[in-house]
Amino acid sequence: MIDLKVTVPYIIETAKKANVRHQVHSFPSGCFMIDIWLDTKFYVIQVSHDSIGLSLITEETGFDTIPDENFTNERDFKVAFLSVLKDHLKRRTIVINGNNFSTLKGFYDEIDNIITAGLSWKTGHTLDAFSDLLQGGFGVYDYEEPIKLVWQNSAKSKRNLNSLLDGKPLYHILVEIIKQHAHIEFLEA
Repeated sequence: MIDLKVTVPYIIETAKKANVRHQVHSFPSGCFMIDIWLDTKFYVIQVSHDSIGLSLITEETGFDTIPDENFTNERDFKVAFLSVLKDHLKRRTIVINGNNFSTLKGFYDEIDNIITAGLSWKTGHTLDAFSDLLQGGFGVYDYEEPIKLVWQNSAKSKRNLNSLLDGKPLYHILVEIIKQHAHIEFLEA
């Protein structure tokens, strides 16, 4: 089930952040159609209670009520939508510096310093809390704001965070959590 009260504002806000022309059409059925103009390309997004359609409209294809791609969950749609907008979104760069820590506790302290700087309360130091913080809205960037996250000195972190959790090195688990967030472009340096 698609939450229209969340998905439609997300599309509009993301289009605004990308500074692209867009137009929203609502229908008595409760569905929405959002037109997006990107340079010479024109996209149509169809949002209903059970799916989100994404179509590139060209002179050859014209407009068709059947979308080029159809998504039944917001996460998959967001990945595709951010991919379409990638050249138009200015991503804030956030750097995790592996030289600043050598333990999981130190990693969490680094995350507090770079992502939640200025908060008056302590964050949780768990994998679930880390994933929640990555969503944004807790400090230096907005909820699901597209960002570029660079892990500098990642080779050092791989060596230091090598204890196993569920059969996987901790470093790899942290990277998997980061990569689960469609709004984050992740780079190891």
